[in-house]
Amino acid sequence: MPFLLTDSALPDIRKTVKEASRFFVLIAGVCYAGRVDAQFVDYGSMQALFGEPVTTSATGVPQRASDVPVNMTIITADEIRQSGTRSIAQIIGLYVPGIDILRGAENSYDIGIRGYQQPFQPGLLVLLDGREVLVGDYSRTIWDNLPVNVDDIRQIEVVKGASSAFSSLYGSNAGYGVINIITYSPLYDKNNVANVTGGTQHTVSGDGTATLKGDNWGSKFTLGGMNAYEFDTPRYGGDSAPFNPLHGYLVNSSVMQVNPTLQVNTDVNYSRSRGNTADSVDGFVVGDQTTTSYSARAGFNWQSPYGVITNSNYVNSNLSSLLELSGGGAPYNQYTQSYVSQLQDQFTVGSDHTFRVGMEYKFQAFSYGYSLGPFAPKLDENNYSVNGMWLWQINDKLSLTNAIRVDSQRMYEAGNLWPYGLIPANEYTQNNFAWSANSGIVYKMTDKDTIGIGYGRGVLLPSAISAGGNIVQNFVLPAFTVPVDGEGNPYLKPTIVENYELDYTHSMPDLFSTLKFSPYFMHTKDIVDPYGAQPSPITVGLVTYQPEISENIGSSNAYGAEIELKGGNAGFRWDTSYSLSHVKDQSAVLTNNDYQDSAPESHVRLLLGYTTGPWEFDGNGQYLSSTAMLRDLGNDFEPVNVGGYYSVGARIGYNINDHFTLALMGTNISQTYTQESAYPAIERQVFLSLTGKL
Repeated sequence: MPFLLTDSALPDIRKTVKEASRFFVLIAGVCYAGRVDAQFVDYGSMQALFGEPVTTSATGVPQRASDVPVNMTIITADEIRQSGTRSIAQIIGLYVPGIDILRGAENSYDIGIRGYQQPFQPGLLVLLDGREVLVGDYSRTIWDNLPVNVDDIRQIEVVKGASSAFSSLYGSNAGYGVINIITYSPLYDKNNVANVTGGTQHTVSGDGTATLKGDNWGSKFTLGGMNAYEFDTPRYGGDSAPFNPLHGYLVNSSVMQVNPTLQVNTDVNYSRSRGNTADSVDGFVVGDQTTTSYSARAGFNWQSPYGVITNSNYVNSNLSSLLELSGGGAPYNQYTQSYVSQLQDQFTVGSDHTFRVGMEYKFQAFSYGYSLGPFAPKLDENNYSVNGMWLWQINDKLSLTNAIRVDSQRMYEAGNLWPYGLIPANEYTQNNFAWSANSGIVYKMTDKDTIGIGYGRGVLLPSAISAGGNIVQNFVLPAFTVPVDGEGNPYLKPTIVENYELDYTHSMPDLFSTLKFSPYFMHTKDIVDPYGAQPSPITVGLVTYQPEISENIGSSNAYGAEIELKGGNAGFRWDTSYSLSHVKDQSAVLTNNDYQDSAPESHVRLLLGYTTGPWEFDGNGQYLSSTAMLRDLGNDFEPVNVGGYYSVGARIGYNINDHFTLALMGTNISQTYTQESAYPAIERQVFLSLTGKL
């Protein structure tokens, strides 16, 4: 079924635009302030000026990477090229200490932070050029469906720790961290690049980006796709038969400098993918997923008399069709549509104080395309938020940053529910109110030593599935079928993540290196288990249904540290780290989610590289300790013990001339396959890649 913006959805969108307009007019008075001297962000020019990457992901204000009040890693375009993979998730896992990658299939990934790793893991806010790519059904990111060309990425910014308030311009759900993927600007950059890659698993992929530029405008067109065979490694009895993965996407983004103080931007994209995915809701099985999504966005940056005012408005639509054995041959079709409008004002008072105030309106509609009988549940949400940030440059060595965000989530049932359910439709008219906050101090003790101390309180609002995922089905098990009444829970509390952290950085010029040490403590409360509670059965006529309702089940604590040594000289480069993530769950969380055993407690990384003339040589090795993730083994639900393992990757690149580069690269190259998790083993992969640039 093609997924487009339907006529029935248009009244909802029109209504939400009107509500957003009233909301912004009501609060617009907070934006008046003095003029700000900051210019629009040209990442390339600012990086050349400061000699290091520049970011806005930490506070919304352009800052050098060394000045941000959060634990941040910036992966540069050079590092992306040298990684030896074209998978964004693998690139992030390779370069960022404290990141956990769960690979459920050839092209299926989930990313967790500091020990919190599960399929459909919530709490990680992922952005593409500042636009939220989170899918609201499970509050997850479908990594294999991102519409982005790896060769068009300028940098990937990864923030670890609760960051909902610092990243308040972009949205909530940043309980465990933020990943912002930033592509080249069609106005400031002229990136014309194409790549073709082929290799094992019959993989064939192609991506291309072309940029058109005028005196005061730029427009960028990107398209790409891939096909491959799924890994031929064993599956458990509850897993679906494998699909061969594929992906195709098309993107346009444009920026116009209307006058010296006003810049407008637009982008549209379409993406479709198919593959296999791990599912934590349906017994941690592997299912077959087809995803179709599109987005359209428009906004502006205005350097006004009242400060730099930024506006972004976009529509995201997503259909995920998940085929699992429990569905008896019929897919779970999950429709999510959202409209988001954001407005912020950044201004200075004097030379030492920078402020940001902002507001956001988000409408979201979610519905299941699977249910017995003539029932069509549909959960609608109106989400409002206001936020503020204060950056005080106390002196040239000391800065203090504070931020706060307040969210109001208003939900209601807009469809037709099964009349025999435990929770009637009127009970879904509920409000959630939550606040998040961040505070960070950065002190440059010497020219070589910097210390940062931070606190974060992040909010994970209930996902659409958890709050209103109503479904009546015959749940198919290996030996029999169970009629099930799955119900969302409108009374769920938001999940709260609190993070305490120390970041110490020491420059070692004699060794051409930088040492970073980051201990932390994290507390998560009111964790949600979708469809985890099973009240007394409901009997309708001769049929008995088992209710399954989402619930808050408890809390979890984590402590650990990351230590990293990174540097380079005379063509050589190195990056090595050790990460410790120790998680302790309360009993109900341990039984239903088992975070404490799902991710490796220890993770060692080593990356080495050397460039000489037209040649680049890069290698990497990782060791991860044992895990015991929960899995449906076909007839039972129990942890699967996986011993510690190592993996090796490499890349050899040769610049044929100024325009073409040939590269041979591979992952897991030291062995035929690697059992990384409770999911099917990962095969060795080797690719030959040709990249052309103009």
